[in-house]
Amino acid sequence: MAKKSSKTDIITSVIFFVLAAALILFEILPISFSDDEAAIPLIKTAVSRFLGGFIFLILIIRMKYRVFGSVSKKYLKGALLCFPALVIVVNNLPIIGLVSGNAYVERTDLIPLFALQCLAIGFFEELAFRGFVFPYVMEKRHETRTGIFFSIVISGGIFGLVHMLNLFAGASPASVFLQIGYSFLIGAMCSVVLLRTNNIWICAALHAIYDFCGFLVPTLGGGKIWDTATVILTVILSLAVTAYMTYLFFTTDIEDAKNIYRQN
Repeated sequence: MAKKSSKTDIITSVIFFVLAAALILFEILPISFSDDEAAIPLIKTAVSRFLGGFIFLILIIRMKYRVFGSVSKKYLKGALLCFPALVIVVNNLPIIGLVSGNAYVERTDLIPLFALQCLAIGFFEELAFRGFVFPYVMEKRHETRTGIFFSIVISGGIFGLVHMLNLFAGASPASVFLQIGYSFLIGAMCSVVLLRTNNIWICAALHAIYDFCGFLVPTLGGGKIWDTATVILTVILSLAVTAYMTYLFFTTDIEDAKNIYRQN
């Protein structure tokens, strides 16, 4: 049995280093994927994030964290209980602006590619921060509900602060700090979803939909995204879902939560 485990470790290590090398080479080499200037960053982001996601997938497997889902009735029920999280991510789409014509999508031909980029980002960031960082922090601060709560805060804080790197990409300080704030909240929400569902893929899907809805118009179109009605609706839904997610956290079985990192 030990020999089999050793072979698995060797295989995962080799895959890890191959993926890491591929990611480094991809970032260094001047590879051109398209003649369309608008498509190039979408493709590059999708490829790099998928590579990064697979690297964290290997790390999660090596750490033996249990975040890949279950078909038990308990976790299926948990998935249904997390449905309000879907309302929040879909609301990130400026529906009122699109319907009224104040917001628009110009490059409709790039929507599939943009969706792929969002899927890649959700895949990478959820595997990294909810699939790896959150269980790792929770493993160090486990045993109590308070410890798990602070694990959500710490991992969400790390996720939010990582977005400060966007300052070096030319983003304004105001937009970056706003991004840090909502990234923390979305991270915390996804952590609760993971606790209730034991399924990182649901978190990745929520994250991808959130990014798709929120960045579709700014990336492929333009116009007015935020109007008074949208702001009011967003505030109401955010407060309601925050309260609901808090309730879900405090009704989560702590022993079940520990199974994410604990090996029986």
